[in-house]
Amino acid sequence: MTFTPTATADGQPTTCRCCGRHATGIGISRMNKPTDDPGYLCGECNLRIEEIKRVRRMDPYELAARQGGMDAAGPLVEEFGSDLAEWSEEQVLIFCGTIWQGCADRLRELIRKGDIPF
Repeated sequence: MTFTPTATADGQPTTCRCCGRHATGIGISRMNKPTDDPGYLCGECNLRIEEIKRVRRMDPYELAARQGGMDAAGPLVEEFGSDLAEWSEEQVLIFCGTIWQGCADRLRELIRKGDIPF
């Protein structure tokens, strides 16, 4: 399995290993070699660190978490209208952030509950 690097070349946290948001300085990977990625997590995922460490394959969880993004986006489509071409740049950015947050929240929920989505 290939992961997105969670740290810069000098070891600074960048991306959460679980949800893709901004990471903090706590990781879940074994650092067998200095070149190994630390597997940094964001603040919210850090709260679920033990549950996340038990997940062996994230792909099914990520696919199931998309429902959270869809659920979060629905009210914005109702508010802004269904024609995205008419939305302002600010509305599109709010929409994208809402989808991302909805997916991340649903991902953590699935992991917390232990629901295996396959």
